[in-house]
Amino acid sequence: MNNTCAQKTPLPEQVVQQAIAWRICLESGNAQSADMAEYRRWRLADPMHELAWQRIENMEAAFAGVSKKNGRIAHMTLKKTDHDIQSMNRRQALKRIAGTTLGLASVSWLADKQGAWQYLNADHATTNQRQLFTLVDNSQLWLNHNSTVELNFNAHNRYIHLTRGEMQFIGSANTQPVQVALQHGTLLCDSKQFFVRNEADHALVQVMQGSVKLAQANGLFTNQAIKAGELYKITVNSMQQLDNHIFDYSSWTAGLLSVRTMPINSFLAELSRYHRGFVKIAPRLNDYLVSGVFQLNDTHLILKTVARSARASVHYRTRWWAEIRS
Repeated sequence: MNNTCAQKTPLPEQVVQQAIAWRICLESGNAQSADMAEYRRWRLADPMHELAWQRIENMEAAFAGVSKKNGRIAHMTLKKTDHDIQSMNRRQALKRIAGTTLGLASVSWLADKQGAWQYLNADHATTNQRQLFTLVDNSQLWLNHNSTVELNFNAHNRYIHLTRGEMQFIGSANTQPVQVALQHGTLLCDSKQFFVRNEADHALVQVMQGSVKLAQANGLFTNQAIKAGELYKITVNSMQQLDNHIFDYSSWTAGLLSVRTMPINSFLAELSRYHRGFVKIAPRLNDYLVSGVFQLNDTHLILKTVARSARASVHYRTRWWAEIRS
């Protein structure tokens, strides 16, 4: 399809709405690795999807086939600056999206994709930053980017429901166990320090000090202990111990990514939690292993550093699309 034909090709309304939804998802800063993978699959699934995305990148022609009134509102929404987006509270953001071409069905879709329900119900939440919270018993709770928790912390209960993202808990002098609820099971923690990541199909648990007991959602494992220095991947039906020397899952609390001989695709999946946009690598780099300690305050510099070490360079097709290649 040449450029002239592409510019004249009408796009189905459903495809236009999907493209707008993905753009808002990426601009929100709430997209996680699973969202990025699904976004990539969507772009590759149909030439119309790619065409719709390119039109959104070229804001002049982003809303072909959309009604004038709603297209103007959606256009203005997409042009909101990062500062404006971050300054909107959660209910304002939902109202803003509801006024665009997405409509009620797409609002529900976005709410599910971006975790809006988790954000609305959360006691503590983060978007584009990590944050340290001090709880009522003086224990400390770190939340990584795009994470939400619901709490029941008082004299009688120490309960955390990690509904989205990642947390690290650092215990206080209180010796009462902490209960952490996940969709894959429940953790009973005597540990002074532990890390948990909550994904759609699995959870990761790493213990730094003390121990954690796991009761899986289906009852397959009961009181299965995870000891200090151990890292486990947990699903509804399985427990798998992982090598904890490749990636330091707690380094983000110090604003770092610390890796040792990590496959570059796995590294980029971790970086996608902090880097906004899509990163594509040349096929020849698929076997490249990344090692180093990287400062998370500049993800573009991380990309340049990794590319340089692989004897490649970073090329930007758009603000949101980077390619690492020769």
